[in-house]
Amino acid sequence: MHDISAWTRVLLFLYSTRNLVGSGLAIGGLALFFAGVISDWWFPIVAGLYALGWLAVPGNKELELQVRNEATQTNLVDSLDELINATKSRLPAEAAERLKRIHTVVTELAPKLFGGGVAMEHVVTLVNAVTRDLPGTVKNYMRLPAAFASMHVVENGKTAKQLLLEQLDILDGQLAKIATNIYKDDAEALVTNGWFLKEKFHTVSFTN
Repeated sequence: MHDISAWTRVLLFLYSTRNLVGSGLAIGGLALFFAGVISDWWFPIVAGLYALGWLAVPGNKELELQVRNEATQTNLVDSLDELINATKSRLPAEAAERLKRIHTVVTELAPKLFGGGVAMEHVVTLVNAVTRDLPGTVKNYMRLPAAFASMHVVENGKTAKQLLLEQLDILDGQLAKIATNIYKDDAEALVTNGWFLKEKFHTVSFTN
């Protein structure tokens, strides 16, 4: 999983409540200095005011988690885009079509996976498939000359091209299972919510 970037960390610091409150107090200290209220030890006083504001406000962990997750989503889809763009000219048309299908599934699932509420095993499986298994499968094939890959049998009566398509189908099937499980959970949650609403707002009749 890609870690949060250095620039994102800088933005998190600049826009954090801690930095804003600390900076506000520090600016207030500078105003006192320029107004002549304080003169000696003005720098330690301003620094102390900033530190006081920083320590008085709890860290915004939720914001950092949100940005980290969004960055992970973006990096996950971007890494898949890079793989497709770098290999589509040398892959068989059938393999390129499978990669497009995998891309569609990943793009649809990524926001749900990193938005919370999804079993961590699904997150780990998808991330490993996209960042490790899929690139490894494609790169192993790309090492072979196209003619050799499509014409020569290498294992169990299958060519490298056939093995590539078979392995891409396995990955595609695994992602399809993840999607089915997630959407099934969403559907069950919708049904449960419907039962709750019916129970909560049902009309009680005393005439029957």
